[in-house]
Amino acid sequence: MKQFYTLLGALAVALLMTFITPFFQPKAISANVSSAFDTDDAIIPQKVISTSELEQTHKVIYYKDKIIGILHDETKLEAMMDMAYKDRYAKDFPDTKLGLGEDIHLSSEVGYFVYEDKDDEILNYINENNLFSVEATKIEFSNGEVIYVKNLDDFTAARDELALSYIDKESYEILKNGKTLPELGDYEYGTRVLSAEFKEEMSVVKGLAPISKIAKTQDEVVKILSYGYEGEEVFYKTKEYDTVQGIAWLHNITVAHLLSLNHESLVSENQLLKVGTELNVTPTNSMLNFEVTKENQVEETVYPSETLVIYDDSLREGIEVIDTKQELGKENARYQETFVNGKSIGDGKKISSVITKQPIREVKRVGTKVYPHIGSGHFRWPVEVASITCSWYCYAGHQATDVQNRYNFYGQVLASDRGTIVESSYTGINGYYVVIDHNNGYTTYYGHMSGPGFFPVGTVVQQGEAIGNIGMTGYATGPHVHFEIRYQGQRLDPETMVGR
Repeated sequence: MKQFYTLLGALAVALLMTFITPFFQPKAISANVSSAFDTDDAIIPQKVISTSELEQTHKVIYYKDKIIGILHDETKLEAMMDMAYKDRYAKDFPDTKLGLGEDIHLSSEVGYFVYEDKDDEILNYINENNLFSVEATKIEFSNGEVIYVKNLDDFTAARDELALSYIDKESYEILKNGKTLPELGDYEYGTRVLSAEFKEEMSVVKGLAPISKIAKTQDEVVKILSYGYEGEEVFYKTKEYDTVQGIAWLHNITVAHLLSLNHESLVSENQLLKVGTELNVTPTNSMLNFEVTKENQVEETVYPSETLVIYDDSLREGIEVIDTKQELGKENARYQETFVNGKSIGDGKKISSVITKQPIREVKRVGTKVYPHIGSGHFRWPVEVASITCSWYCYAGHQATDVQNRYNFYGQVLASDRGTIVESSYTGINGYYVVIDHNNGYTTYYGHMSGPGFFPVGTVVQQGEAIGNIGMTGYATGPHVHFEIRYQGQRLDPETMVGR
């Protein structure tokens, strides 16, 4: 029996060895693991000097998805960054540290090859190409944008400077302190700021960033906030007849923004410009959105009702007699409008109005029921709530007035006076346009309409009647009406004729 147990024990040991022996033997080289990275195509190529039966953990340094090399001693990298910090960055960035640049990452990868040691060449490459990041103040905004700054105070001052591009300092300081500006009186014309704020929330943390991305001064912070990291400034040299308003219009920026960009050389929108002056005309592409809501009270013209026509068979056909002359009325109108980074978002609305002078309707007698087609000689603006965006000669050759409906950018185009439509067509410059002959020597021109005019040639239209819609067809940077008044074919300044 004792021999039986001995034999049984030996058998058990043999079976146990059979099963556990494979776990103690070296693993075979796995082709897909050992060739996980190709050092022949690396920035610093490294030859395979041997293979190993045991897995090797390699520290592989990548730069923009390309291998720089395989690092043997990671402590050398740390020592080199410490030395680079002391030599180059400690003065400008005291009490901080260096890290690898944003396009570099260190990866631990497994293989069975042993590579030649080129730590010195790898570290020299990183050092000579300055592939480092510095710990700085990282400001993250709720819209996903990020900026790195050396000093948080520079950011705070730069953000205030950016805000002052869109709002006056006094109003900004009052609102920033949680107060409100005084209300406008019933007969007080001007603008009152209701609210002003940056729409994005922000958080402040520490983060590593390349030197090139860290704003070291207030001016650098302003530039990045205004145009982003990739933004490039655009400059323009003034020419004869240039005006501040015209330059802003040509480059699709606000006058306030143009003045802010060039505060050292421009002090007023009415300033005379010296030919050859170089101006910064870079459009805003801001990381932040500064929203300002304003209340604006203005005196506006109130147009009378359509002329009262009385047919008088005692007058010869074609004879017209004005019994009551038209008189324009006046009203104090109050609007509320929102601007983002200095530009209206087109949500303006009239919130109140008070008539200060009632308009007087024209009363006209015409002979024998002749429908009036001869102009009154009194012109109105071709849009409601008219806002002039480019005056007579606001740039060289501009013999017209560009008019926008301040609160309805794509509203109706209205006949400036009664008359007959003699042209309704399209050109590459002025887009869809209409010409009205007022049959008294005057003609008016309406350009950039969104589509063809409402009426065919030969139609008689009345003053204030809609003849099309505002648009920006042809050569235009925004919706408006290119408006001309001509007498005997000669262009006249509409601002001297409207309301006369």
